[in-house]
Amino acid sequence: MMSLKAQAAWDLNDVSYLMPLPASVGNDQLLGLEAPGKGGALLPPSFVAKIPVLAFGMNREETAAALRVMAVRIDPCFPLPTPQSCQKQIRLVWQPIEMGRRNQVQTVDAALHSFYVLTDAEFDSLLNDIETWKKKYAVKTDFVPLQVHPAWAKEGDRSPALADFHNILKKYAGVGNMTRVTAMVLRGAGDMWAFAGFEVRGDDLEMIPVPRLNGKLSQAFINVAVPAEQFAGGGISPTPKGDDTFNNIAAESVRLGEGTEDLIRQEVKAAFRIENPKNFNPENMDCVSCHVAQPAIQWVLNKRPELKADQLWNAEIYKNSKYDLKNVSPELWNTQMIRGLGYFGKNLAISQRVINESAEVADMLNQKAAK
Repeated sequence: MMSLKAQAAWDLNDVSYLMPLPASVGNDQLLGLEAPGKGGALLPPSFVAKIPVLAFGMNREETAAALRVMAVRIDPCFPLPTPQSCQKQIRLVWQPIEMGRRNQVQTVDAALHSFYVLTDAEFDSLLNDIETWKKKYAVKTDFVPLQVHPAWAKEGDRSPALADFHNILKKYAGVGNMTRVTAMVLRGAGDMWAFAGFEVRGDDLEMIPVPRLNGKLSQAFINVAVPAEQFAGGGISPTPKGDDTFNNIAAESVRLGEGTEDLIRQEVKAAFRIENPKNFNPENMDCVSCHVAQPAIQWVLNKRPELKADQLWNAEIYKNSKYDLKNVSPELWNTQMIRGLGYFGKNLAISQRVINESAEVADMLNQKAAK
């Protein structure tokens, strides 16, 4: 009989998991903050209370009650303390859910991202548990683009496969091995997003500097464009300096008319490079540039197609023929859709950067399985 190790073929949906949007709020079966995990709650509300309120439409208590795990990522080599000597991790992506118009569940456009470090033995055990789970439910992920996970796409949050997967998460992630939380908070009229990261220090959280910003502890992005097919009214603040920046596009794309072609070409090249995980990682790229690279590229492709940016900079675009890197997000045109992995209202929202990172992780795990 073929062994689990021989059967394992890690693909995008085996390393990045997108949860279903539930049919209702309150009696849904998604994981909340106080779900029991390794050493205690998955993400204690006491930690969330130390982070700025995620969105002005909800107070702290309402936010804590509404937060759900909407996505999961596993990573054999997060670049801490160094890219060469790296951490094995599970990461959980949290978004608040609420009842929207027409009595449909939607997400608030804000998020937390919690990090859990595993030992070598724990990570190997996690991989084995996922392989066993995948075999139990006959999950097919080969050459499937990143999407709501195939194991629960039809049955939603009531899926037995999702319940069993939650049990795996609770075995390996919890306050006992949580090391970091990052936040994207929504401000203004839903057109300002602020980013910050926090290291866990005992029972407290300590803010950490944002890469490329000379020690600054937070960063914001403003885009008041209506309709959201352009960039207008703000951009990135503080703005990163030097190469691999696209500050002009992100601030006022509406002003980039005739005579700015060379500027657009250079800035879209930077965005393509930022999307490519072979160039940058979360420890050397600022938050906003990473989140806004995709809509910046889409603006150039949609509004300035004569520049043929994807052909001009083809060498900078991440490629990996072993996986389907297609982005199935329905609102790629939307310059206010800067979600990494989760939902934008009711719609799927996945960044190309996350797809590319998932391919790199799958490569690492397939190489490990082949040894």
